[in-house]
Amino acid sequence: MSTIRAAVILVVITLCVGGGAARATDPVDVRAMQAIAKSTHADKSLRWGVKSGDPCDGTWPGVHCDKDLGRVTAIDASNGGLAGTISGTDLSDLTYLSSLDLSRNRLDTATGFSEQPRPLRHLTYLNLSSNAFRDMPDYFLFSFPALETFAMDDNKDISYSGYFLADLVRCPALRTFSANKVTLTGELSDFLGNGNGTIFPALERVSLAGNSLLDDIHHDWGKDSKIKFLDISNQSINGVKNLGGRLDFVAGMTDLVEIHVRDNNFDGPLPDVSGLANLKVFDAANNNLCGRLNFPSGVAVNVDGNPGVGKDCP
Repeated sequence: MSTIRAAVILVVITLCVGGGAARATDPVDVRAMQAIAKSTHADKSLRWGVKSGDPCDGTWPGVHCDKDLGRVTAIDASNGGLAGTISGTDLSDLTYLSSLDLSRNRLDTATGFSEQPRPLRHLTYLNLSSNAFRDMPDYFLFSFPALETFAMDDNKDISYSGYFLADLVRCPALRTFSANKVTLTGELSDFLGNGNGTIFPALERVSLAGNSLLDDIHHDWGKDSKIKFLDISNQSINGVKNLGGRLDFVAGMTDLVEIHVRDNNFDGPLPDVSGLANLKVFDAANNNLCGRLNFPSGVAVNVDGNPGVGKDCP
């Protein structure tokens, strides 16, 4: 056997033997995950910690780790039968966490994330939808500066302080924000600022249907933003629809692919969509719009419940 061939074989053997070794799970992550398992009852519903106390050994369903680092990087506990809360201290110890999905559970107390000693600088995905959270603590989103996707739909009993609105703009990387049916109140322009790319330079999807927002939306709202999907349907307070004005702002949202503004109080002419080359869905049913339909053939249009549509505006 030649010297070169022997050297190659030795290297391969070394890589095979050494390459499979994983770093032991960081004890801080172990302690934090064991505490979270107890406080959310995941030790019973998902049997976290029953077979092993190590969250990274493959016996904790939905927990994903970087084996080279020995750190927890993602938790998918959607529909996991969770209840209770999570300590902000425990959560902040998971410093390599990039994704947290707690949707479709029974977490029914305060969110528990309000006091975090350290921000989770790697967290890009947070889903709290379909729980029964009762509050959104002050400065909540300050703990997640890299957040790209935030969903909190169907938490109808949640309440917000004024800080939450200012808090949201601290997430400049935010691409998707979904907060349907969470009793949001106030003016839409206050909630998303002027909506343009200067505040949310990466924002592409906004879904706020079924809340209590009100406003006459300014014609420049959303202008030159990257928003592709917008749903602000069905905004009402005690049955009164207070989100309205004209739809002139639509013309400036040139990246729009899909827009839903149905079941509101918008009036005036249908918007000019000639500059919206990517538009596929326009849903403005049940408003007070008027004017002739002038949409490209590839756009799915729903303007039912607008008696003035199809006629010249007064």
